[in-house]
Amino acid sequence: MAGNSSFKDYVADRFYNELFTAIQSYISDNYDDLDLRLYRVRNIGGIELSDIEVKFVSVNDLPDMKIEFDVAVEAEFEVRESDYHYDESENCQQWFMLECSGDLGCNLDDFTISSITEYTSKKKKPKPMSDSLVPFIHKEQLESVATDFLRRHYPEALKSPMAVEPQVLAEKMGLTVEIREITKDFSVFGQIYFHDCDAEFYDEDSNEIIRE
Repeated sequence: MAGNSSFKDYVADRFYNELFTAIQSYISDNYDDLDLRLYRVRNIGGIELSDIEVKFVSVNDLPDMKIEFDVAVEAEFEVRESDYHYDESENCQQWFMLECSGDLGCNLDDFTISSITEYTSKKKKPKPMSDSLVPFIHKEQLESVATDFLRRHYPEALKSPMAVEPQVLAEKMGLTVEIREITKDFSVFGQIYFHDCDAEFYDEDSNEIIRE
């Protein structure tokens, strides 16, 4: 998923066929119960899915790299009249909500659709994430989030007041710290990277900017 800033676009592009097939199967089994806004067709004799569009994705964070997410999809149908006396057909749209899950650790290769229903409303997630898969942390949650982080990675800091040593913390998290100068004049204090990429750093030995 590196380089793709929108999870909605990623889901829409990668899992289009899976979403299309799931909705197609659902309407084949439940078209008599669908609440479609029809104006010319009186009794549904046939219904065919022609296209879908992902409208939004609501993500819930789970332990490790697992996530569950609801995909809101607008589906376009061609509906045909059942009574042969009326040679009628018309196009209509309906929204559906598909409950999905997967593991980011394997790039969602285990993607699963657990259920599909007609869309009614957006469900509130207990641990919501943004469209860039960044967790939402409200200010009233900061204390509990920080405490949970320390409990997992630096529990001694919860027993008595102390400074948290960044180098020690990194080692406890299984990370390696490498020192780099970003610019020669120190005009850039820091940079944050959200996925693997080539970055520019200042090399003191050669007195030039290098890419790593």
